[in-house]
Amino acid sequence: MICNHIKKKKEKVEVEVTNNDTVTDFKVYTYEEKNEAVTEANAKLEEMNRQIEAWKADAEAKADEMSDEAKAASDKAIADLESKRDVFKEEVEKLENSTQDNWDEVKEEVSDKYDDVTTNLKSGWENLKEDVEETVEEVKESLQ
Repeated sequence: MICNHIKKKKEKVEVEVTNNDTVTDFKVYTYEEKNEAVTEANAKLEEMNRQIEAWKADAEAKADEMSDEAKAASDKAIADLESKRDVFKEEVEKLENSTQDNWDEVKEEVSDKYDDVTTNLKSGWENLKEDVEETVEEVKESLQ
């Protein structure tokens, strides 16, 4: 994911998120491909961690421009994203510990959680971005 910070003439802060992530369907892996599925799942988990850290850094960089309420909302949104990421991490651990007998069930659960978490990460980011932009606009308007 790449974050670009652009200031337009009206001083509105815009954050563009480009997600080059390809959707992974863990359901297609066979038990013989378990190691590949675990590797892929861990890579997705690391990508989620990088995204969350980038968002935390972005929010921290704008902290001086945000009200206490906006900071609290931003902190809560990030905590929610981290919680959703942690749920996926638990599923990855189940995948790592799966057996041939429970493989089909576990890989389906991992795939479903991955879909849920990525959707929540995307919508959570959009909500966080909107809150930050609105707060920055309010501060700038009050200074004029």
